[in-house]
Amino acid sequence: MSGTQAAIQAGYSEHSAKHIAHALLHDNKLVRAELDKAAEKLCEATDYNGQRCMAELDQAIAFAIETKQPNAYVKAIELRAKLAGLLRDKLDITVERADVAEALAAARARATLRPICDPTADIEGEFVALPHSAGTGSIDNESTAREFPPSDRWKEKP
Repeated sequence: MSGTQAAIQAGYSEHSAKHIAHALLHDNKLVRAELDKAAEKLCEATDYNGQRCMAELDQAIAFAIETKQPNAYVKAIELRAKLAGLLRDKLDITVERADVAEALAAARARATLRPICDPTADIEGEFVALPHSAGTGSIDNESTAREFPPSDRWKEKP
């Protein structure tokens, strides 16, 4: 059963069930602890744990090498890395909630500290001439003065 289905079964509306399920699974420590406890019981009941899984993956790797199946070998290595916690399909990112009003007030306070530039004020400073090679070169006057044959495309239509 998915988290959304469990939330609906628990009485939450279908519209908000997905959001509620995510919040309960990731934010609620009591729900997370109960799920971890249930997973542990399931492992004990089925007698399947990380060590047994690693042993099976070792056998799968040996089989892939023996039968010269590189794709199976890579997949078994990937599964071992996931089991060991070296690879994750999704990242858990926790972001502190920001107070938007406080951030805006701080930005406004910083803006009032800056001097306002007068666009009509004279620019003071030193002007630097461009290197000699930047302003040299001939202009091709012939190409700008060339006339093109008249075209019917630009004539007014009656």
